[in-house]
Amino acid sequence: MSHLLPSRRTKTRLAVGSAVLGITALCMSGPIGAASASPAGTPSTAATCPAPDARSSVVFLDLDSGVANSTLRSGCTINDVIDDERTWPTHGAFVTHVRGVTADLVAAGEVTRAEASRLRSAAARSQVGKVEGYDWLFDGSTDSFDDWAYAGDGGFDLVSDGTIRSRAGAGGGFGTLWYPDREYGDFSFRLQFRDDAPGAARGNSGVQVRFPELWGPVEGCPTTFNGGETGNLSWIAVNCGHEIQVNDSPESGGNDPRKTGSIYGFADLTLAEARPTPKGTWNDLEIRVVGQQYTVIRNGVVINEFENLPGLPFPGRPNDPDSSSRGLTGHVGVQAHGSTPDVVSYRNIRIRDLS
Repeated sequence: MSHLLPSRRTKTRLAVGSAVLGITALCMSGPIGAASASPAGTPSTAATCPAPDARSSVVFLDLDSGVANSTLRSGCTINDVIDDERTWPTHGAFVTHVRGVTADLVAAGEVTRAEASRLRSAAARSQVGKVEGYDWLFDGSTDSFDDWAYAGDGGFDLVSDGTIRSRAGAGGGFGTLWYPDREYGDFSFRLQFRDDAPGAARGNSGVQVRFPELWGPVEGCPTTFNGGETGNLSWIAVNCGHEIQVNDSPESGGNDPRKTGSIYGFADLTLAEARPTPKGTWNDLEIRVVGQQYTVIRNGVVINEFENLPGLPFPGRPNDPDSSSRGLTGHVGVQAHGSTPDVVSYRNIRIRDLS
């Protein structure tokens, strides 16, 4: 049975007030450093909320209200001010919060009465306040960045705008920034990524889940590439975990053919299936894992589903472990890939227990 190991520290999302003026002020606050400079061509207000949520409709954890997730004058979306992700003390407290928020939004002319009614109904039917919300693993602050560890080549830098940005090592090779405090069983892992590759290049990275700790060698989890020893501990995360690819490069030349959302090597996507966005665009990525079922959701759309059946060989790498080496619990992390153009930024990393 999958499980969630206890944490030394729990981080929860900040509450958002219900008054319209309070909405504007609180959206401008959020975790330390969460607001970041917007890439050219995007509204600067899009990054002023704790975890800007640009999904197309308003969602209450797993319940889709069907109401369009409009951007408010504050720069936040309705999803942001609804604030379903944090752990609420009771379901009633959340429903009361939604009633207050929607009343103020109606008064301000930002939603219709019919939309407000649908949002209140969805709040009442949701599981918010009945189940655990999301915990912050990285909120843009130095303290939360210090909770992570690194294995392998290259690295990640904490940037003043509250993001972390990957970099390649001097001699190439890749590495994994991983969260050592907890192992996770069934979960929803959410973060935002942005391709910051220089020039016309596209960045390559990945999100790695359910892998063993990377402090040293792990029996049964070799640091090999198709049987060849690499001496790089981050290969443990590849050989005994799953990588969800981040890569919107063209399907030409020597680019990696596995595109964003691929369960690397086992359930690969084409560029069209990955639903790519232009460089410099923040993307919301959710990786939902229950038992051996993996679901990848990009910007609110399911783009990949995969069942990790035992005995599936890794294509092209018969000398490395097959799918049976991927267990029901493990750590989570993000990858710094091995070449100079592979610059990808991440922010607002959080996770929810689904076990």
